[in-house]
Amino acid sequence: MARTLADVIKEVLEDDNKISKYEAKVIRELIMADGVVSEEEKTALSQALHQNEFDEEAYNLLSDLLLRANMKD
Repeated sequence: MARTLADVIKEVLEDDNKISKYEAKVIRELIMADGVVSEEEKTALSQALHQNEFDEEAYNLLSDLLLRANMKD
């Protein structure tokens, strides 16, 4: 069974309740593996960003990805 982005975010939050820059890079690679940011991925990422679940570097990395994905729509 394929894991969803929401599952991955939940998993990386289990240790310290924050997503680090390294974890954000893994999440970014997972999202970009198919070259498309799906609506499900946008929703999961937006929700995590709004809940302040990222350290500053991770936030910058993934908010930029989300911004670029939304600009393509």
